[in-house]
Amino acid sequence: MITAHRLFEENAELLNMFTKFRELKTKEQQSTSMELAEHAKTVMSTLDEGIKSLDDMDAFLTYLHEVGASHTKIPGFNRQYFWKIEKPFLDAVERTLEDRYSENVENIYKLTIKFIIETLIDGFDKAQSEKAKS
Repeated sequence: MITAHRLFEENAELLNMFTKFRELKTKEQQSTSMELAEHAKTVMSTLDEGIKSLDDMDAFLTYLHEVGASHTKIPGFNRQYFWKIEKPFLDAVERTLEDRYSENVENIYKLTIKFIIETLIDGFDKAQSEKAKS
């Protein structure tokens, strides 16, 4: 949950995309918002599900394409916003693993989050393309 909170702390413009988060101007308001906490939980669950489904590539692609596509419903959402979760995610992994966080582990998680984000973007792009056709 810390990861998604950090995502919004470091990228306040993302809060403005969600009508229910626009009034959360201070860190204190953000940290006490149940709605933001719930969204943070959703973001983390998505990443967790993506990582868990890596052993079933069909399920992985289907799930993350659907999540990526769902973001086309957010007015003004830019596909590049998916990249904003990369650093907070990697920071959270490092904090969680502490002394077990090695260069090898870092490289594995960098590749993993990159693959997840690229898959989300692919789902977003495909949905945008389908919208444009209809």
